[in-house]
Formats: sequence, C-alpha cells, structure tokens
Amino acid sequence: MTTNPARIANPDDLVFYVKYHIKPEYIEEFQERLFELVDNMTQEAAFVSAFIHEDTEAPNRFSMYERWTEASKEDFMTYQMAAKDYRKTYEQRLPEMSASPRKIHILRPMAFWASTQFETVANDLTIYSNFQIKTDRQTDWKEAAMKVFDRMVKEDSFICAFLHQDAEDPTRFTIYERWNKTCQVDFPEKHQKLYESILPDAVQTLRNFRILQPRGNWAKE
Repeated sequence: MTTNPARIANPDDLVFYVKYHIKPEYIEEFQERLFELVDNMTQEAAFVSAFIHEDTEAPNRFSMYERWTEASKEDFMTYQMAAKDYRKTYEQRLPEMSASPRKIHILRPMAFWASTQFETVANDLTIYSNFQIKTDRQTDWKEAAMKVFDRMVKEDSFICAFLHQDAEDPTRFTIYERWNKTCQVDFPEKHQKLYESILPDAVQTLRNFRILQPRGNWAKE
C-alpha cells in the first residue's frame, strides 16, 4: 500500500486502538469475521484506514488501529456501529469468541512522521507503546519525543510513526510506528531503551511496549 501519508494522518481524524483477547478455539473464525468487517468498513465514506495485528508474544491477542473522519465518538456510534447491518453478526459473535471483553481506546492525533514513500507491508516491524506522563511535564515530554522522531524519520528503515494523547486519560500518550523488517535483530530492545531515555523524570511509567505482527492493512487512496 503506497499512499499520501497526510491522507491517513489528518489531525482531525477520530482514531481508535482496539484490543482483542480471543479464545484459542475461535481464532480462525475471529480473523475471518474481522477481515470481512473491515472489508465492509472500507466502503464507508468516513473510513480512512485500518491496520490489524497479532501480538508476537500472545497469539490469541489482536489489535486494530483505525482512523475515521467522523466528527465524534457519538457520531461514530450513531452512523457506523448502530446503523450498519454488516456489523450485527460480528457484534453478536464477538462476546462468545472473546476470552475477555475488547478494550477500545480513543486517541487524539498530535503528530505524525512518514517516509517519502509511505508503504506498509505484511512483514513490517510494528511497535505500539504507551506512556504515563506527569501532568506538569506533558509539554516538555511531547517536545522531547518529537525531536527524537524528527531524527528517526531520516533512517532508511523508518516507515511511519503516529503520536497521540488518550482522549479519556490526558496523562496517557501512545505511539504507533512501523519499520522495515530488515532492520537489525536487536532493534526493539535498543528502541525501548531509547524511549526510556526521553525525559525519564517526566515519565510515571512506560506502561506498554508491544511488538506486533501485521495481519492486514487497509487505506483509502
């Protein structure tokens, strides 16, 4: 998929990061139903993009990073979740397939970085991280993190990165990023240490650093 990165990184987009914990015996059915759901979602005028992943450390945990042009969560619930017939069977089956309820995070886009040719492929190294930042240090941490990504975008293996602030917990910042798989084997470990070095006195905790295996990419041209 090659597309204009600005098209899938509009700061006004409604962004969701959805986590799924699926019972092992339902993994195949879940993936089939989720892929069918996203195929239908791509036909919606408000759809921008969706990336589905499997956790490399827990093969029954999945996630989806999705972006929409709906004006609010309420509009999304009205015009997408409640109004579309193709969602009904999926929503009815999801509780049975799930080992625990899905978790939905609403993210406010803050910044993005992308290589000149924004292209995501099935074997990208995909990383999802979130940080709990002290209330009085949020501006400092954001500025420091943005300087780090300003340098990262110049690396040959860099594909894209998106920085967000959680819409429901303003102390929580998240980064979704993708790299060319050919980068060095110890890259994730070095990358995590780099994050831990960004104004450590401003960080309450690095709550999550997950390596994800891409399972599907969809985006409007």
